Amino acid sequence: MLGLPYNTTVVLIGTALVGAMAGLVGTFAMLRRRALTGDALAHASLPGVCIGYYLAGGQNLPMQFAGAMATGLIAVWLVRNLPRVSKTRSETAIAGVLSVFFGAGVVLTRMIQNSGKFGGRAGFDAFLFGSPGSLLVQDVYLIAGVCLVVMATLMVTFRLSVAVTFDAAFLQSQGVSTRLLDWLHLLLLTTAIVVGLPAIGVVMIVALIITPAATARMCSDRFGVVLGLAAVLGAIASASGAFLSSLDTRVPAGAASVLVATTLFLVTLATRRVVLLRATDFAVSSSPQANGGQ
Repeated sequence: MLGLPYNTTVVLIGTALVGAMAGLVGTFAMLRRRALTGDALAHASLPGVCIGYYLAGGQNLPMQFAGAMATGLIAVWLVRNLPRVSKTRSETAIAGVLSVFFGAGVVLTRMIQNSGKFGGRAGFDAFLFGSPGSLLVQDVYLIAGVCLVVMATLMVTFRLSVAVTFDAAFLQSQGVSTRLLDWLHLLLLTTAIVVGLPAIGVVMIVALIITPAATARMCSDRFGVVLGLAAVLGAIASASGAFLSSLDTRVPAGAASVLVATTLFLVTLATRRVVLLRATDFAVSSSPQANGGQ
């Protein structure tokens, strides 16, 4: 791949898949107004990463993924049910879950690091800020496999997913239960976040999920186009961050990916405004009033 070393090529492919999956899942999350839920999920995954690390006796991606998935799903359940059983508003529940779970994760990381059993920072920087270069080849294959499963699930449920995203109330009025699909979308969002942790990190993963989708939304009103473009932009941002990090190890891959995604958003926003201004000027100049009523 353009003369790059084999390991770099594998990492770039893996991170591109992570970015593409983030763009796809992020489109549904953005349209369903679940950006804050995604933020809570990302921070809630940290204690699960620590639990998986401890149970495995060291760095073990499958165990850490399983732990992050477990705590992430618990966070989803709490966010959805706290407003139902108390007077807590949804945004308050999200903020509370985010803070408590992330606080627990920080405590667990410090306990593991200070235990003397594992040594050093125990590799948690990779999950906090993203470090795709530390991934082994088998880890990247695992990430790629999960990403492909998520994409396949979205393809199989595409028509119903679109209907739930844009008019869930109509489906419910027709007697169609959306509860199962709603949980499926939350599961896919959790999976996308968990899988993206080693490449992007807890702190930055939500930006990669939302920003490409927001950028794509400015480019088209057709859902299929928005979905595909979000996947492409996510892949570009994620792979670019990993590549920049490989050039200079002092550059966190997650932060670099988010900066690339944000740059694409700003360029798209500026271009869109210029196009709209020119279209408005053209419409005004060609109007009958501008031509003396002729």
